[in-house]
Amino acid sequence: MAVSDARRLKVYEQAREHWGEETAEVLMELVVPAGQDMATKADIAEAVSSMKEYTLRTLLIALTPLYLGMLGLSLGVAGLYFTGS
Repeated sequence: MAVSDARRLKVYEQAREHWGEETAEVLMELVVPAGQDMATKADIAEAVSSMKEYTLRTLLIALTPLYLGMLGLSLGVAGLYFTGS
């Protein structure tokens, strides 16, 4: 459940009075602001899946020309070897 900004400020001020500014700031980082939802396990799983897809796609795009270049080089060397040149 989201907490309004006014209630967050009140909690921050009370926490700062009792526990100090650093602890109050950490507490505010943990309390979800109004209008924002916490990420669920499904949200995180979807983000990880998306990142894996992006990484794989990027690697394939980057490595395919290198692989084809090495293949061409290998075939060229093999051709030179077998022709005796």
